[in-house]
Amino acid sequence: MAPPDELIEEILLRLPPDEPSCLVRASLVCKPWRRIISHRRFRRRLHELHGRPPVLGFLRNSRKAVKDFAATTGSAFSLAVPGDYLALDYRHGRALLLDMVPGWGELVLWDPTTGDQERVPVPEAMWDNTFQGDNPTAAIVCAAAECDHRGCDGLF
Repeated sequence: MAPPDELIEEILLRLPPDEPSCLVRASLVCKPWRRIISHRRFRRRLHELHGRPPVLGFLRNSRKAVKDFAATTGSAFSLAVPGDYLALDYRHGRALLLDMVPGWGELVLWDPTTGDQERVPVPEAMWDNTFQGDNPTAAIVCAAAECDHRGCDGLF
């Protein structure tokens, strides 16, 4: 018989905060653990218990696509971007990527923790005003009502 989710959550909350790859590995154990770790309540409690999470690294662009993930900690954490995209922004635990598909292209809102993606066609006005140069820009803005932006999941 498996232990209750509440007990598993308490154990997972006590993984070392300076080793964020522990949570990534734990999320791969089984679907119930992944569901617990990716839940808004867990992220809020983790923040309350350990404070602000460490910056693990950043997505480094080459001229036309994400070149690699540059780690900023000694952790073994790594991140593989799901395609040839240009990284535009990263906030609220999500990356905003530009997929240069034929036509207008697509903006991809990607959650690296769950792998979820939301695709939106790039509006024509953005091409006219923003993407003319070599460094296109766009930003993620959370529209969730009463969001504290700590365990923000209002984007999906």
